[in-house]
Amino acid sequence: MTSNLLRHIFTALSLTLAFTASQTWAATSNYKVEVMIFSYLGSDTLDDEAWPDITSIPEAPNARSLGYRENGSGYFTRLGRNSLRMTRRQAALSNSPDYRVLFHEAWIQPVGSVEGRHTIRITGGSILDNGLYELDGYISIDKGRYLHFRNNLFINRQLTPAQSQRLIRLREPAPAPPVENTQPESFSTVFGNTPEALGDTPETTVVNDFPANNIVADFLTAQMEGGRRMRRDEVHYIDHPLMGILVYITAYNPGN
Repeated sequence: MTSNLLRHIFTALSLTLAFTASQTWAATSNYKVEVMIFSYLGSDTLDDEAWPDITSIPEAPNARSLGYRENGSGYFTRLGRNSLRMTRRQAALSNSPDYRVLFHEAWIQPVGSVEGRHTIRITGGSILDNGLYELDGYISIDKGRYLHFRNNLFINRQLTPAQSQRLIRLREPAPAPPVENTQPESFSTVFGNTPEALGDTPETTVVNDFPANNIVADFLTAQMEGGRRMRRDEVHYIDHPLMGILVYITAYNPGN
């Protein structure tokens, strides 16, 4: 009796573990991910937004960087250039004076249902005089019914003097509206002075072409944070006033 009960318990436990393993396997699949990120070089894009003052890139302790093939293979290793599917798009962007390609890589990775499980650090372009990459930040991919591409990227741009002054003017506060005198007309009669004579002159804001202490915004760092639901085997485009992202995700089968 006892042995039969233990046998049934063991069989039920084995079936439960097998089902759980199969569900975990089904929830996590391997994908080939190709991402291209480029910047817009036109100066007119500075007028499209109110740009906050960003001076540093946040840290993501669990983020990983893509490896290089000479250091090994496997997940999160950059694939060879012959594995890229968007090379024509990269060539078209590179041949235009209005764009600069900052990142274009492909790799293999597992994708499951947990958001942020595999966060990847992305850097691209040159390191500017302020110590920041032209492109820096993080991406991650998870899935439910659809794939979900999530990005928190920062583009760092060195400005010309004219662009710096334009950005400074955009960041200056608007002049304060004039303050109306709400005192009754008998005020000066009773006290013998006007509000102005008593030092109550409303404050005014003077807008100069140059800020105090001649501070010049030589660099602009802008954030692009968001998420996009995607289908596999399709090229997806994510837009921003200063940059763009192209993403192409396909299922990865080593036997093919």
